Amino acid sequence: MRFGFLSGSVEDIAKAARIGFDGIELNTAAFGNAADGDLDAGLIASAREQSTRSGVTITALAHYGLTQQSLEPGPVLATYRRVLDAAERLGVRVVASMSGFHADRTWDENVQAFGDRFGPVADEAERRGITLAMENWMGYGGRLPFRPVNMGGSPDTWDAWFGVVPSRALGIEFDPSHLAWQGIDHMRALREYADRVYHVHAKDVETLPERRYRQGANGLAFRFRIPGYGEINWPEFIAGLVEIGYDGGVAIEHEDDVFGWHDPGPRYDDGLVRGWQVLEPLIHPRGRS
Repeated sequence: MRFGFLSGSVEDIAKAARIGFDGIELNTAAFGNAADGDLDAGLIASAREQSTRSGVTITALAHYGLTQQSLEPGPVLATYRRVLDAAERLGVRVVASMSGFHADRTWDENVQAFGDRFGPVADEAERRGITLAMENWMGYGGRLPFRPVNMGGSPDTWDAWFGVVPSRALGIEFDPSHLAWQGIDHMRALREYADRVYHVHAKDVETLPERRYRQGANGLAFRFRIPGYGEINWPEFIAGLVEIGYDGGVAIEHEDDVFGWHDPGPRYDDGLVRGWQVLEPLIHPRGRS
């Protein structure tokens, strides 16, 4: 396994190396907006050169724009062709993604829309030897009224995805935090969908009982944390990855307000260091020399 964090900046390759990470997941925003045109070839070349020089592997190229951009099949395929082009130039074999969601359509209509969008994208990815890893975020918005912007939060949804897009190029970017706050057994899900786990997000979650009492099921009765500062059993989870034979990327997705999620700086980096300290010995155990 390669261990890193999700970033939207090429400059963070050097930061990853300084902290001790051997991987990084780069958002396509680091290279421009793939929905508008080709990504920046110069920045892509720089990222590949820095990755090679530092020994920090780019484990996935992430494009999450479908929560904000057009959901029609034509523009989506054009966008993902540009993302796949960039992945090939970077030597990256995994493209992480979001599904998108039409809040004004039924669930079945959204499942069909997913197939219409990602069937052609998965075929294109499969032709190039690249896999698509859909993040299992359900796009839940908290207190009413809210309009979900993404689907993917449960095994039923994954089965629906794979039903309408049969290509084996389609899989999951597995984030245990999105399951744990719902009460879904993330270890069982990891085992049952082992052959579809193509990338992993390391994010912890802390449940907030008082908020659940005050706001009920429609409140955001949880907050995301740096690994080790919430309720996920990380030795169990990493052992689970080892048991299923997973050897891809594990990327911290830093969304911890305690450590400066919305204000990147020294406190944000402190969160990354703390997450590294928790997970590095589990992912890369070392005996005494």
